[in-house]
Amino acid sequence: MGDGQSGGAHNSVSGRISVFIPVYKNSDLLEDLVEELVSDPYWNREIFVVVDEPAEEVFDIVERFHEKVHFILNNIRKGKVEALNEAVKLSSGEILVFIDADVRLGKCENFLETIALQMKETDILDVKKKILKDSFLSKMVNYEFVGSNFSSYLYSKLVKKCFVVGGTAFAIRREAFEEVGGFAKVISEDLDLAVKTFLRNRRFKFADKIEVYTKAPSTWRSWLAQRKRWGIGTGLWIKTHGGKVVKYIARYPYIAFPCALMLFPTVALMLFNYICCIFPDVQLFNFIPRVLASQLNISGASLLSPQMTFILFAALANFFLGFIAFSIIFYAASKKLRFRFNLAEFVVYYFFYQPISFLVLFAGIISGLLFNDHKLDWKV
Repeated sequence: MGDGQSGGAHNSVSGRISVFIPVYKNSDLLEDLVEELVSDPYWNREIFVVVDEPAEEVFDIVERFHEKVHFILNNIRKGKVEALNEAVKLSSGEILVFIDADVRLGKCENFLETIALQMKETDILDVKKKILKDSFLSKMVNYEFVGSNFSSYLYSKLVKKCFVVGGTAFAIRREAFEEVGGFAKVISEDLDLAVKTFLRNRRFKFADKIEVYTKAPSTWRSWLAQRKRWGIGTGLWIKTHGGKVVKYIARYPYIAFPCALMLFPTVALMLFNYICCIFPDVQLFNFIPRVLASQLNISGASLLSPQMTFILFAALANFFLGFIAFSIIFYAASKKLRFRFNLAEFVVYYFFYQPISFLVLFAGIISGLLFNDHKLDWKV
């Protein structure tokens, strides 16, 4: 098996890169991903594909690339964490790059060289992630990606540290990986790794010059299973690291709060309603209903009680003003990170999809915090 040193001229950046692709059974994007990485002109690299319970199609890929790629085939399901940790021990790269099997690289002729250049200034590098839009679900998930990518972008630019990294595609220095003991056997191994590097004051950077595309769940059932796993994993992560992370958030509220709203616009809706309920006598909330009633020649008192009129207005104000504000914010973030933005899609995302997604994730977080026995199709 080759290590990729025979391809192309020597690059100006020569730090050795080890790429790891974990696979469970198979992925219909795996062969194209391996081909893209093998064709990458960066000469000083090695590629590891680790497959648990390989499907028949995988052996064709092994036959095609066995001279250029290290394949590790496990007849039993070891799980992503154990499989990757074992593969890292067999590697020699200074920079470790982890890419999920259901990923397609974006249009970048020098993907690995760009990573090597970016890693000169950091210890952990989050790669920009986009969605392969082929269904209604994928179009909705696209706006979740806008929020998560923009949050990473803000932390990278303003703080240069972050306690979260997207496990779909990221890079980390070997010394930082080994310092935290590699991946831990937890549901959200990427979050766990990120917060451990953060607590050791390791530098963080978001790479917006390169990007990868990943697949959204194909059905609502698989989407629900994924969000349940994410929620429970986040709950367990909060249980383990929450106290330390809260102290950090308290130091940078001007970043943490906007990022939280980008990730969960529904929270903004809830907060606004809560504030309105706490301060029902604020003149702004009383003034507009009276003006409307007067213009329409409607007596608010004859139709609804003042309290009900206030509650109705607060809900309507939240409904429309929140949507307008977040439409502008998401449009600007999409333009900055070169994402596609469609207003009609965002209407559905903001009013329907995102509240459902938040509730499912929140239920998973509560489950992770309160219970220990979690039945998930996920080997850690």
